[in-house]
Amino acid sequence: MDNQELKLYLKRIGAENTDVNEGKLKLLKTLHQLHPKHITFENIDPFTGKTPSLQSDIIFNKLVQLQRGGYCYEQNSLFKNVLESLGFTIKMHLARVVWGSKDGTGTARSHMMLSTDIEGVKYLVDVGFGSMTLTSPMVLETGIEQETPNGLFRLVDTEGFYRLEVLKDEWLPIYKFSLEEVEFSDLEMANWYIATGPNSVFNQFLMITRVDEEARYALFNSTLTVRWNDGRKESSEMTDQDQLTLLLKNHFNLDHLSNDLLGKIDSKLKGIQAHFNVAQ
Repeated sequence: MDNQELKLYLKRIGAENTDVNEGKLKLLKTLHQLHPKHITFENIDPFTGKTPSLQSDIIFNKLVQLQRGGYCYEQNSLFKNVLESLGFTIKMHLARVVWGSKDGTGTARSHMMLSTDIEGVKYLVDVGFGSMTLTSPMVLETGIEQETPNGLFRLVDTEGFYRLEVLKDEWLPIYKFSLEEVEFSDLEMANWYIATGPNSVFNQFLMITRVDEEARYALFNSTLTVRWNDGRKESSEMTDQDQLTLLLKNHFNLDHLSNDLLGKIDSKLKGIQAHFNVAQ
């Protein structure tokens, strides 16, 4: 990433006045909180039948210049390129998602996350996990509770793997991983399956999330849920395309979507609702 691209990225996340020469950990924490606040997690492309590209120039154009969002491969690939341009050494990994699993079992290794080393301390870095996206790096150490701007997290050692958990009413597992590095070809394969696989939730359901200092915002198909940091929860239903357009603009910073793309989203949501009604 060249200097001009870095400047555009920093402006995109509201960090244009950040001193990039400040201490590495402080800089990482600043960028890690601002990135998911301004660059929304969304699966609009696979939901509407398009496989997202993992080419760095295409990701930059989509997430920065076109002010779209993306899912884990796009989000963390962009963040990796930014951090490397700032002098960080970054490694890529794949995790098994267990979030929402009743018995704690996981999927294939389908979630991309990162790690880095700062003065001999290893950190988990992940700006792309949707509804439970981290807003701070985490020390890669088990058995300690770690406070972030949006909740309490911990890492647990389970049969030689790290398991990331979040505290709600109880500790809930998010994903498990090792520090085995992966190659770009591994990401390409995982990305293709997640975008096109017949059993992938990413092409069956609309999932859009964002997080800021006050709350986590999540749109699942037509249902908007806001979970405030103080524990409050609000839900509402979206009933037409005008509401969708307004919602994407006001809650998710997505006010540059074409009318054609908005129409495709609305059409598929109506198809899901019709299928649900028939199933009932």
